[in-house]
Amino acid sequence: MSDTPPVILIGIDAAEIDVLDRLVAEGRLPNLARLRQQGRWGRLQTEPPHFLSLVWSTFFSGLRLGEHAWYFGKIWNPDRQRLQHIDPAWLPVQPFWLSLDPSYRVAILDLPYATSLQSRPNMTVLNGWQCHDDFGHNALPSGLWARLSERYGQPRMTPEVFGPQNAATLLAQRQEVLDGNRQFAEVCRDFLTHDRFDLFLAVFGLVHRGSHYLWDLSQIDRGRLDGGTRAVLEGSLDDCYTSADEALGRVLDAVPPNARVMVFALHGMGPNDGWYEFLPRILERIHGGGGGAPARPGMLFRLRQALPWTLVRQVTRRIPTAWNHALVPLWSRRMHDWPKTRYFVLPMDYNGYIRLNLKGREKHGCVDPGDADRVIAEVDAALRSFRDIETGKPVIRGTIKVDELVSPTAPRRRFLPDLVVLWDPPHPVWQSSGLISDQFGEIRWPKGRKLASGRSGNHTPHGWFVAKGPGIQPGPSARTYDTADLMPTVFQWLGAPQPSHFAGRPITELLSDSKRPLAAPR
Repeated sequence: MSDTPPVILIGIDAAEIDVLDRLVAEGRLPNLARLRQQGRWGRLQTEPPHFLSLVWSTFFSGLRLGEHAWYFGKIWNPDRQRLQHIDPAWLPVQPFWLSLDPSYRVAILDLPYATSLQSRPNMTVLNGWQCHDDFGHNALPSGLWARLSERYGQPRMTPEVFGPQNAATLLAQRQEVLDGNRQFAEVCRDFLTHDRFDLFLAVFGLVHRGSHYLWDLSQIDRGRLDGGTRAVLEGSLDDCYTSADEALGRVLDAVPPNARVMVFALHGMGPNDGWYEFLPRILERIHGGGGGAPARPGMLFRLRQALPWTLVRQVTRRIPTAWNHALVPLWSRRMHDWPKTRYFVLPMDYNGYIRLNLKGREKHGCVDPGDADRVIAEVDAALRSFRDIETGKPVIRGTIKVDELVSPTAPRRRFLPDLVVLWDPPHPVWQSSGLISDQFGEIRWPKGRKLASGRSGNHTPHGWFVAKGPGIQPGPSARTYDTADLMPTVFQWLGAPQPSHFAGRPITELLSDSKRPLAAPR
């Protein structure tokens, strides 16, 4: 493929566009600003935007949610009535790198959700070096991990520890991000200066981690901070972004001059109001107050719920990733007393996800499919009845049926939730002391209580891209494109045939006239 300009993709995972715009305006991100001046830039969103963690699986599969169903790190298996971890082999199609002819030289570094990469000829892999999510690690060719560790030291990224934070843990997070960005930039340069690739993809994961915990100081006791520490911590989020920009500059310096380059984030980050952490308690109250018998979890699930996150993570970070993944189906096997549980909460990270225990779909289903709409309406009304006890204002804007977002006949609809809960609270949860419902009574907690996760930042659907290279006209784009459009664009750049399962279309703004697709744009 020597006659085709190489394609360089650099992800800055979960980098919020609003923060980038502010720092660019302040002159603090010179490399990204220069790239914008030289290239085309715009916004991205992954459909449907109510599922904020589906972005990477959409990116590397090329499918929509109803076709891939990989919307979270843990997926519900209705046949076994439990949660499970999955990997790219679970997808119904081969991921993009297997759709490329083996003659293309490909490097993939720290692609989220895709650690267990199915390999192909002419493929270099480094995954799990500094990914935010722990899906294990692997490297190809053999000996690559050891060689990089000897040259650059062990990876700076450490396993995430949920739970209460303090000044010391946040300062450590900050330093980890700064050191890790520098280290990963040198790793990328190592590949780019010693080899030639037709497609080089690397994702900086540390901005994602830093933005979760350094977004603001709401999750620590600020009253005990001295002035110097407070000043450092208040500037830590910006430091994460400026260090990523410095790292980006180092990588771009090693990119071939004729390359097509795209820098991107598939989603962003914003303040974490924390209400989603209380959805299980709300649903438990609904179950016990007229929506059915209170669900009694099994022993392993109760034990997991009772243990503090700090203790759980001290254990799980010391055992292999495969063991952690194997534990998930065990503790989730008896999440509830299934014959008495008509609906239940699934793992989430902002919007709430609720699933019906449907006969004929779940192994131990108890809701007749003919009653599904009535039960959903019942849950919706019950959720809307809860108000913030401080202000009397609702905290839930409403719900959306997943069948309104995904076709009920979609191939993988059965793995998805049935209801998405949309939050609209008057203030963050720690400024409240509880909830009240005329029908279901009160749910109380101590005002000022910190979030169980310790995260001050949470995901937003705000993605973005900036691209430069042959045939790309500089300037802003007026459109918001879908994440599913990125890989078709890359295949067009490479001159590779488009796989038939790709749901997106090449972004015509990023193509020269000679490379524009023949089919009419959407």
